[in-house]
Amino acid sequence: FEVDVTNAVRFDGENTLDVRVTDPVGNFDWSNNDMYRWGKNWVPAYHGFGGITGKVYLRATDGVWVDDIYVQNTPKVTEAEVFVTLKNLTGAARKGKMTVVVHEWKNPSAVLWKKTLPLSIPTGSTVESLSVKVPKAKAWNIRDPHLYIAAVQFTSDDGVIMDSMDRRFGFRWFEIGKKDGDERFYLNGKRVFVFGPMQRGYWPKNGMFPTPEMAQRNVELLLKMGFNTFIMNQCMAQPAATDICDEYGILTHADPGGYRCNDHPDEKAAVWRSEKLRRMILRDRSKPSWFITLLKEETSTEASEDDIRNMKMVHALDPTRLIIYNSDRNRHKKFTDTYGPDPFKLHMRPMDDSLHYYGWFNHHHFIPTGGWMDDYYRNPWFFLRGQVAPGDSVHGYDKGELIWLGEEGAFGTMIRLQKIKEELDRTGATGWQETLRMDFFNSYDRFLDESGFRSAFPTVDDLTLALGKNMHYYHGRNLENVRISNVVDAYNLNAWASDAMTHTDLVDQYRNPTGDPSIIAYYSQPLYVAVKVRATVLPAGATSIADFFIVNELDLKGKGVLEIELLDPDGRVIFTKTFAVQVSGGEEFGQLLAEGVQLPAMTKPGYYSVNAAIKMNNQVRVSGSDRIFVVDYRSGPGLQGKGAVIDTSGVVNAFLKESRGITLPDYDPAVTDPDYIIIGGQDRKNTNQRYYSDLMEKVSNGATLIVLDQADRWAQRLDDQALRYVNTVHWGNEGRFFVGKSTYLNGLPQAQSMNWEYQVFYSGNPWAVNIDFLGTELIVGFASQGRKEIGSALTRIRYGNGQIFLSTLDIIPELASDSPQSAVAKKLFLNLLESPK
Repeated sequence: FEVDVTNAVRFDGENTLDVRVTDPVGNFDWSNNDMYRWGKNWVPAYHGFGGITGKVYLRATDGVWVDDIYVQNTPKVTEAEVFVTLKNLTGAARKGKMTVVVHEWKNPSAVLWKKTLPLSIPTGSTVESLSVKVPKAKAWNIRDPHLYIAAVQFTSDDGVIMDSMDRRFGFRWFEIGKKDGDERFYLNGKRVFVFGPMQRGYWPKNGMFPTPEMAQRNVELLLKMGFNTFIMNQCMAQPAATDICDEYGILTHADPGGYRCNDHPDEKAAVWRSEKLRRMILRDRSKPSWFITLLKEETSTEASEDDIRNMKMVHALDPTRLIIYNSDRNRHKKFTDTYGPDPFKLHMRPMDDSLHYYGWFNHHHFIPTGGWMDDYYRNPWFFLRGQVAPGDSVHGYDKGELIWLGEEGAFGTMIRLQKIKEELDRTGATGWQETLRMDFFNSYDRFLDESGFRSAFPTVDDLTLALGKNMHYYHGRNLENVRISNVVDAYNLNAWASDAMTHTDLVDQYRNPTGDPSIIAYYSQPLYVAVKVRATVLPAGATSIADFFIVNELDLKGKGVLEIELLDPDGRVIFTKTFAVQVSGGEEFGQLLAEGVQLPAMTKPGYYSVNAAIKMNNQVRVSGSDRIFVVDYRSGPGLQGKGAVIDTSGVVNAFLKESRGITLPDYDPAVTDPDYIIIGGQDRKNTNQRYYSDLMEKVSNGATLIVLDQADRWAQRLDDQALRYVNTVHWGNEGRFFVGKSTYLNGLPQAQSMNWEYQVFYSGNPWAVNIDFLGTELIVGFASQGRKEIGSALTRIRYGNGQIFLSTLDIIPELASDSPQSAVAKKLFLNLLESPK
């Protein structure tokens, strides 16, 4: 093909890439003008790589040859149908014999089944089928794969023609079953909960296909984190990526990629996508890892006659797998009821020729916050964020359908810049966008020196790992919520190895984990006690409530004793309780054991542990834990000197009266100089900056100014006087707050990203000011998953003999809040007031 790239222009307004592909005689014509948003601008979607992307096999054959082998699994796990396609271009029928052998993969001498039959091959194409029964065969299973080879040889009677071919496969059966009215997935007769991340087919260097080493790293990380499935999303998977899933026992979810290029394709595009889909099915239909095929993502267009025709084609080529028309957008009220028939639930089931419009529920949920919130688990009946029925997470789902939660999370983190740099130092930065990543590393490295944060994060890798911890922790806790439900059948995280330039997901493009893999691994264990503390952040003296579930995929069952203990920050046991429990086992993968356990008041600041274990016959069979962070903001050195407040909301004084028993006077320039001034809530139209000159004079003479509102306006006014202001950044759930080491963080977590302990700061609209860090003392930084600049969310600025604290954190609403989690914001605010200069 000829590729003509024209009008590839980059400027501040709009960036476009116009591509037209034609064959040499003009019979095939395709054009593209595709862009995606990067920051405030649009940039070309350059992921349209081309060329030969996999292994090329050249076969020299006689006039009769074995063209294809398809091994079709059956409900009887150790039985299969082998379909052999033979072609004859000799011009006449040819007689001979065909031998089919089934042997162990990598061990041809271990033959389990063999059969030879005479054949007369007519001209053209013919298909022969054989029933294979191998009682001694071992089933292919998750993390326990057993692979076999079906080898076929045809030899003509005269010995002139001979050809052979083989196909790898596994004995297994994936199906939909029902228990007590609940539809579920089953593999080899046993219930399976499907969970894993989605990847869109991006690989380092070339973008399109993995090296063997990279494919291996990919699956090893998946297994290390405890997943059992790869969702191949919006991109047809390369054979190297799925072959290794066959070999490691990992389920795969197929997507032809580009099928939904247009919901109303013209004739050429319709032919193209149908042929691409057909070839994918023929290529992969013997793979034991592959269990589901999806046509479209998030379409709002009902299936056309062409879509239905393509689904039926897929089912005819391979009737053993689940075929789904669409993911998401099939959860709304349609024909009869919320969970009644719905055109967006269209699917076909294994060995069932019917079109089903009921029985498939898929919901994509995009988290608005940059981390885990206690509100995502409220009680044993509200732990799936109320996304179906407010206040009731479980009964809102229709158990008569397969429940698939897809694309959960949808927020990322920065790639492992240092790890990638070290790899590129060895291999050379010759691949896709690699010099850009080196530039990002250099920017982060400079930041650590200029901000003084290198004492908290000695290397760039320490910082990026800390930033990724939020996302890993969120996904772990949410996965736990889904698993304890015992109603959800599948869960896929968004996502894995994004193709974006400098931001990514659980792992980056080079398959480096972006956080500690043990975080996810804990919540993906097949057996543990899920300890669910309803409020994990508390003010000193408060209490919380805990619920206890078992995640149980290993069929632990029987009577036992649930033992609970609460450890204080010194590791001392301050509370115990026991419950007699009956563990159901079997297919009950999530079970509530005890609810509403009232924990005692926790007075000492620090981390508490809630531990739980189930004993059977006086032996611990399973355990688990959760943590609570307690903050003491009520005790402290007290406020020194005279203060004043500029706060039309009244929040600051209300909080100071409640926590310190004082009320500050309103700021009056004519009154004796105060030692500290607090800028609280203000109407943006009537900004307090009319006092700016007087306030700056007070600060120059030694006062402390704490700005809790409109930090952007203050930063602009301070530009060229006390700092260098660049701009203001609003990054929403793409932003990550992180803290260094500072006396202003006493009693609070330090040298880490603001994770669940600081969750109150993610509930609003996270933002920061972009300033030069030289000459300032950064306390809270603000990074984004795809930008090399780092903003300031809380900075101390020296000015004359005084100091200014400039904060974009949502402190004011938390000072007025009764939520236990607000204790962190209250403590931070009082630290600014009470810590010595």
